[in-house]
Amino acid sequence: PPQQPYPPQQPYPNQQLYPQQPYSGQPYPQQPYAGPRIVVSQPGGVAPNSNTVLAWIACCCFFWPLGLVAIIKARRSEEAVRAGNMEEARRQGESAKRFAIAAIVVDIVLGLLGVAVIIILFIIDANDPDREPWFY
Repeated sequence: PPQQPYPPQQPYPNQQLYPQQPYSGQPYPQQPYAGPRIVVSQPGGVAPNSNTVLAWIACCCFFWPLGLVAIIKARRSEEAVRAGNMEEARRQGESAKRFAIAAIVVDIVLGLLGVAVIIILFIIDANDPDREPWFY
């Protein structure tokens, strides 16, 4: 059997528009003055830098064993800050920085040594015509 069509809708009643509200042109009332601000610092002072970002970069992009030690030191620095021990946090943060820099330096030195070994082997191989090439 065919379906019956929907019954016709009733038209919407006439809608009245709200009248425009008058604008007095007066600005907002001035905010009350809160008085001087008092800043209370932590007893240990400002939190030292934990060097977390440098440690992660050293671990992911350079010599990872030393970078991993740097990450552990940076984590200990952040834990010391949370505990309120700013001197320990500063020591661990500086230690993390030293390990991260060591990771970068060791990686660069090892890379340069590798390039030097390849160049030396290539020179030795090029000067000995009877020798079997090493790079095949």
